[in-house]
Amino acid sequence: MRLPFTPIALKNLFSKPSTVLYPFKAEVQAPPNYRGKLTYDPTKCVNCGMCVKVCSPGAINRIYEDVEGGQHITYEFDMSSCTFCATCQDFCSTGAIKLSDNFHMAEEDHENLMVRGSYFKKSVPGKLVRGDDCVFCGLCEKACPEGCIKVDRPNKTWTWDEAECVRCEKCVQKCPKKCLEFKAAESGVEWSDACVYCTLCEKKCPVGAIKVDRANKTWEIDKEACIKCGTCVSVCPKKALTLND
Repeated sequence: MRLPFTPIALKNLFSKPSTVLYPFKAEVQAPPNYRGKLTYDPTKCVNCGMCVKVCSPGAINRIYEDVEGGQHITYEFDMSSCTFCATCQDFCSTGAIKLSDNFHMAEEDHENLMVRGSYFKKSVPGKLVRGDDCVFCGLCEKACPEGCIKVDRPNKTWTWDEAECVRCEKCVQKCPKKCLEFKAAESGVEWSDACVYCTLCEKKCPVGAIKVDRANKTWEIDKEACIKCGTCVSVCPKKALTLND
């Protein structure tokens, strides 16, 4: 009986292997600009959420935990779903997300393919306040990752959705006039740009603390005279007034 492969088998038995014992002896370097396993630096993250929005395979998850004085925020990146497109890296303005040259991702345990990072974000007090220097350039609206700022440049109006705001302060940083800031709300009535100067608040105020100049589009309140009854807030047709306790 002939065994034609016997010489080849014997030769290979005493020859060096053509492959390397991966991953123990693998010394291959990734080429320049290789997009490998993602790295995340939570110390640079501002929780803008842009990475979550632009991730097409939905490989990024954000977890909130309310704690005393703020929130404990965790970002999870699932490398088993990632397509390594680097869009999250491109949109991360602080450089918290980077794709490394690490291509060693052959794993049996899915947990080893999860990249996580957590940090404590201190609560930003108060509400976003716009100063009189605003030129309605719209940069704050463009910088807002949650779309909670709306700027109407022709009509010179500016609105902010407090419920949607993540308080990343990107709008504050982008404002060329430095007229945006998060400020603790003062007790009393606050006015917003939604006002149409209908004068109902002035007419219904029981102590005459509100003055409205419809022609010049100005609204003023005497905080010393105001008794914080909330009548003006209840009669405002545009819900432009709020009462802070």
